[in-house]
Amino acid sequence: MYVQPTETPILNSDQTNGLIQTWLTNGWKDFQANPLISLGYGIGFVLFCWGLVIGLSLSGLVWMLLPSLSGIMLVSPLVAVGLYQKSRQLSSDTPTKIKAPGQIIMVGIIMMVLFMMWIRAATILFALFYGLKPFPGFLDLIQTLFFTQTGFILIVVGTLVGGLFAAFSFAITVFSLPMLVARPIDAFTAMGKSFSATTHNFWLIVRWATVITFLTLAGFMSGMLLMIVIFPVLAYASWHAYSDIFVKYAPPFKSTDPKQT
Repeated sequence: MYVQPTETPILNSDQTNGLIQTWLTNGWKDFQANPLISLGYGIGFVLFCWGLVIGLSLSGLVWMLLPSLSGIMLVSPLVAVGLYQKSRQLSSDTPTKIKAPGQIIMVGIIMMVLFMMWIRAATILFALFYGLKPFPGFLDLIQTLFFTQTGFILIVVGTLVGGLFAAFSFAITVFSLPMLVARPIDAFTAMGKSFSATTHNFWLIVRWATVITFLTLAGFMSGMLLMIVIFPVLAYASWHAYSDIFVKYAPPFKSTDPKQT
């Protein structure tokens, strides 16, 4: 039986002071505690990204590189579910199972739909600005996008549109996926609670999203190499973000299942 979380936690300024640094510090500690598993996730993520780059390049779809790589970040929290579970196990020191695996799949389906909507939106934007003009290679794409007026406008518009997709996706998954790892609730309730916690702790979550964006860009600019470490550390830190907001600073969790009361 699924259970209903209590009211949305709202943190005050004293509680949020230094909180993001604490999340990152705890994420790094979890990485050190699980080096092989962490590196395995990081290497797997990087190999997938490079496989996507190579596949699109060989298929003549170079123009899809930027929207596809940015779109991956929409669904990357799903890949991190196993790392959330590792952080949870380290916190409890006891073997635990994922509480709502079927509901995590439901969230995954929703995120894949959002990913496909973003790719479709990027395709339409590209067609509006360039029609069916082909690009022979990656360097030509970079020159066209970053050194022409049309390309600059496309980047601005694409960033705004993509930002809307990213903001909404982040709001509904930043806490819902860790919550589904820890609690037997349904996907839509978890996403609703995640969105509510995001809006009620807006500036804290904006700062957290900014840190994630900055570290992700740094990882991409390194040719994905830094993502081997950054990806698992951010995943672990995301678990600690959920744990602090929904466990440490939240009202007691109450179950509607008589067996659990």
